[in-house]
Amino acid sequence: MDEDIELLLRKKMIELRKKSQLTTLESFECDKGVKHVNTQLFEKLLTKCKIVIADFWAEWCAPCRMLEPIIEEIAEKYTPKIEVVKINVDENPDLASAFNIMGIPTIIVFNRGKEYTRYVGVSPYIISSLENSIKTLLS
Repeated sequence: MDEDIELLLRKKMIELRKKSQLTTLESFECDKGVKHVNTQLFEKLLTKCKIVIADFWAEWCAPCRMLEPIIEEIAEKYTPKIEVVKINVDENPDLASAFNIMGIPTIIVFNRGKEYTRYVGVSPYIISSLENSIKTLLS
C-alpha cells in the first residue's frame, strides 16, 4: 500500500515538473538561475551560450538532492555569465544516453557546445572544482 502511494506521488511529481519545464527559447531568461530543461531547449542553449553547466539528476536520487544547493549557489553566483540547467534523466533518457550518463548525479561543464569536463557523484571538493572550471573558461 505504501509503495503504491509512493509510486503515485512520484508519477504526479514528474507530471508537474513536465508542465513547468521550459519548452521554447522565447520564454528563457538568462538571469533567472537554474532551469529545468528538455532536449530541445538544451540543444539550443548549447549553441547559444558559451558556458553551460548541466546537472543530470533524478527525483529519487539522494546524492542528487545533496548536490542541489551547490548547483543553486553556482547559478546564483555566475548567471547570467553562464547557464545552469538541470536535466532529469527519467524524463530525458535520450539526453542521458547521448552524453553517456552511467551514474547520477553527473555534472557536465560545456564550453562552446563541447564537453569541457565532468563530475560524477558528490564530493566535498565539487564546488571548488566547478568554480575553478568556470573561472578558467570565463578568463
